[in-house]
Amino acid sequence: MVVNNEIIQLLSSFGLSDYEARAYAGLMRTQPATAYEVARATGIATSKIYETINRLLDKSLAQPVSAKKGRGQQYMALSAEDFIYLKQQETTRNTERLGPLLKTLNNGANADFVWQLDSAEQVLDKTRQLIGQAENTLLVSLWPQELELVEKDLRQAEARGVKIALVHFGKPQISIGATFHHPAEETLHAEKGGRSLTLVVDEKSVVIATYLDNGCTEGAWSRNRAFVLVAEDYVRHDVYITKLTAAMNTEIKRFFGEDYASLRDVFSP
Repeated sequence: MVVNNEIIQLLSSFGLSDYEARAYAGLMRTQPATAYEVARATGIATSKIYETINRLLDKSLAQPVSAKKGRGQQYMALSAEDFIYLKQQETTRNTERLGPLLKTLNNGANADFVWQLDSAEQVLDKTRQLIGQAENTLLVSLWPQELELVEKDLRQAEARGVKIALVHFGKPQISIGATFHHPAEETLHAEKGGRSLTLVVDEKSVVIATYLDNGCTEGAWSRNRAFVLVAEDYVRHDVYITKLTAAMNTEIKRFFGEDYASLRDVFSP
């Protein structure tokens, strides 16, 4: 039996050794099963399987069951639902204990650093975290793909009384806080070769990211004051532009073209 490598990797991320992860997954597939049957199904050496099963018992991830006549001791694995609940509770308890302890060590020296975000998943995680921590204001600039992922988080922030200004590239289908449609999304997409996200939280924290058409994601976050101010000005500037184009769209297009391309050409007078 071949167990999906992703399952083994994710089980290992919860503190299981490779043998333990393989044995737990194998037991779920073959249970009730003897240690020898688990070893045969997973490829774990018989010299290691009994030790591995005992560690699963110690971690409450497996338990012995009444053996059928003529067979050795059999075992059952903790159900998937119970495993997830167990690990969620362990994580909650550990983070609640660890948080205050780490704060006693923090001297604040990391406040000025810019932290790299190397994947779309990391950008999303940090974006959702900071939105969840917002107390007063959110300035957001994003495209439909990213709005879909954080809509629930933004609505929860709005329900808490956080003021939101949202610049949306593309015609917005939904409205959160003060929502503005940026009028030059096609021009911007062509210039940048992809999409972008900017989030400023309480004038204290910022996340920026680019999602390139080649599939690469580049991002960063920081509490650096200069970095925050630049991002804040960027979003505010886009809000100003959307308000102006809404009020004077015909005149602006007459001067700068249908897609405002010459307006964005900063090297022409």
